[in-house]
Amino acid sequence: MNDPVVESADPKRAAVLAAALTVFGRHGFQKTSMEAVAKAAAISRPGLYLLFPNKEQLYRATMQGVLERAQGAMEACFSDETLGFQERIVAALDALMGQYVETQVARDLNELLENSEPQLGSMFHDYQERARATITTRIALLAPPGVLTPELGAEDVMDILFAAALTWKQTSATRAEFRDRIRRAVTLIYRAAN
Repeated sequence: MNDPVVESADPKRAAVLAAALTVFGRHGFQKTSMEAVAKAAAISRPGLYLLFPNKEQLYRATMQGVLERAQGAMEACFSDETLGFQERIVAALDALMGQYVETQVARDLNELLENSEPQLGSMFHDYQERARATITTRIALLAPPGVLTPELGAEDVMDILFAAALTWKQTSATRAEFRDRIRRAVTLIYRAAN
């Protein structure tokens, strides 16, 4: 998975969020204590409470950082003009979801994100919708002529690829396999349109 350090003007806050990411990923929300995060971040428990008044706020800030980094990485891939249409789609979906394929911490974090509605409210759903909107817009802007048709629009292509990527994120043994599956799906869509 990408470096979990959250960019922050406050290095202490960034260190706490990085430690919290590891601890939440290993133990889950329920079994993680503020004391365990403080110990992992090498600060006192009162010092942690000065930064985050409770575990729920710490968790929200930690997960928000995870989601924002994934969204930013996906958008950067779409903006990479050195890549062609197919490569941008593969790189973008890999940046968004591929990081959750190979490592145990990444799988644990993925499970945390998908099962933490009581703590996160609609945050995870909102980020998924934002990602889907970004993918749809980028497909509409970047698709070569002939890929999109009146019967297969940008939102249709996004929906197929997003649903497939969610499934393959869970069933791929390696990140390379995940990327290859995305690549093959984009190729099939491209060929079907031409």
